[in-house]
Amino acid sequence: MSIDLAVIKKLGGDHLDLSFWEGARRGELLLHRCGICGKHYWPASRCVEHGGTDMAWVPASGRGTVHTYTIMHHAYAPRMAPHVPYCVAVLKLEEGPFFHTNIVDCPMEGIHVGLEVAVRFEEDEVSGLTLPVFAPVA
Repeated sequence: MSIDLAVIKKLGGDHLDLSFWEGARRGELLLHRCGICGKHYWPASRCVEHGGTDMAWVPASGRGTVHTYTIMHHAYAPRMAPHVPYCVAVLKLEEGPFFHTNIVDCPMEGIHVGLEVAVRFEEDEVSGLTLPVFAPVA
């Protein structure tokens, strides 16, 4: 089954993100990397130094640290009501870019800036996408 580009666009993405979502479906976190300087980017983009001609999707380590976060105590979307409270975080991935995600498998009081986390993947029942989420490193 292929990734539905209309779903990606509805979520604010575009065709350049398809490889990322295909990787997630396979259980692989991908980042866009400049082949000249080696800098990693997310979302799909151009290298700030070398443009877009030598960019490629590459596997990431799937590890990072919590840079900042918020605990959501209200479901702003009805489908999130069963998950309240939940954590929305910005991670600094080992490869360098920041990544917005949810922290799972952790009591809310256990989440803190600097928490080391690793990726896992969950199927989103509404969009049909496989989403990268992060849990504390044991």
